Amino acid sequence: MKLWDLIIIGTGPSGLFCGYNTALSGKSTLILEKNLQFGKKLLIAGQGKCNLTHNGDIKSFLTKFGDNGKFLKQSLNNFNPQNLKDWFESLGLPLVLLEETGKYFPSTMSSQDVLKVMIDSCKKAGVIFKNNTCVLSTTKINGKNEDETLNSGYFKVITTNDNEVFYAQNIVVATGGMTYPQTGTTGDGYKFAKKLGHSIVTPSPCLTPIFVDNYSFAEISGISVAKVKIGLFRENILIKENRGDILFTHHNLSGPGIIDFSRYVKKNDVLKINFVNLEPNEFFLLFQNYSNLNGAHSVKTFLYSLLLPKRLIQKILFIHKLDENRKIAEINKSERKIILSLSDYPFTVTRVGDINIAMATSGGVCLQEINPKTMESKLCKNLYFVGEVLDIDGDTGGYNIQAGFSTGYTASLNISKIKNS
Repeated sequence: MKLWDLIIIGTGPSGLFCGYNTALSGKSTLILEKNLQFGKKLLIAGQGKCNLTHNGDIKSFLTKFGDNGKFLKQSLNNFNPQNLKDWFESLGLPLVLLEETGKYFPSTMSSQDVLKVMIDSCKKAGVIFKNNTCVLSTTKINGKNEDETLNSGYFKVITTNDNEVFYAQNIVVATGGMTYPQTGTTGDGYKFAKKLGHSIVTPSPCLTPIFVDNYSFAEISGISVAKVKIGLFRENILIKENRGDILFTHHNLSGPGIIDFSRYVKKNDVLKINFVNLEPNEFFLLFQNYSNLNGAHSVKTFLYSLLLPKRLIQKILFIHKLDENRKIAEINKSERKIILSLSDYPFTVTRVGDINIAMATSGGVCLQEINPKTMESKLCKNLYFVGEVLDIDGDTGGYNIQAGFSTGYTASLNISKIKNS
């Protein structure tokens, strides 16, 4: 019977990086992966180009994780974006910055290359892999085990491979969330956590497009508007505001401004988008002054002066049956409201994207039960949770992958210090 210092469940960035650093310290490390292919979700990150991290300091990073960002402060201090860039460069895969987005990608723009570097590094450090090995259960031994060869404190891991059993002094759960289940992220980590005494904040899809009632913009799919303000209203009360790019697709609203906001959105909420970047009262005054001076101008002349995509303006006017060639002086009160609605154009939410299209999971292992300085459970000694299995979700742009590296590294620091039993 081989006793492992560490068993990691999952081969995402958090699990791989934790395994690599722990193995470097001399700890025997085994990584179990349910899929035949390692790192399946990593391979589709950034549409296969793998956006690994983002420009900015730690303070700005922490603001990109909703209400739970402060949990990551220690982990990001332990392993920050510059550390990540330095690590990949030292292994011959430098990261490049796309300045207009702030995102960092591997110089080859290939997630395959990122995964290869990580797997090769792990193997050189001494990590042992077992793929196609699904974990059925993880329990902690209390008293002697069935063979009376182990004392309390070891973990017993049973897999689907003819009920093959592994034993370890430490366990790291790095199974990810529940989105993109086709990659193997089917919420297994929540089951292991609950079995070992942890509570789970109800998981839900996030970083996803938003579907709205009577969506009429399929014909302008691909049109985007930059850095607009988006207000989230629930029962006519403003809940939150965001600013970012939005994209009209064939079926829904998307783009970073929408996707990053989706963690807060519920069915029947109303999104009000300010296309003109003027407060409603300011836009009203602008329109009033323009109409007083240029009443003979057409509606389209005024709207085109706002420098919005012409196809978007044409579509909104078509939806509301307002002739773009009407003279401003001739429009009635209801038609004027259509024009003024560009400062708070409403969309009623029918649903957010489901787990099959959401990029990340909101919810997960309760953070109050995890030590943010070590990633160790406060309820079960030598049990660790890293990456997206935790109740942490960041904005698009590499934030979640950076959090995976940082939490995995933080766990490895603590495990590497533990004396072997």
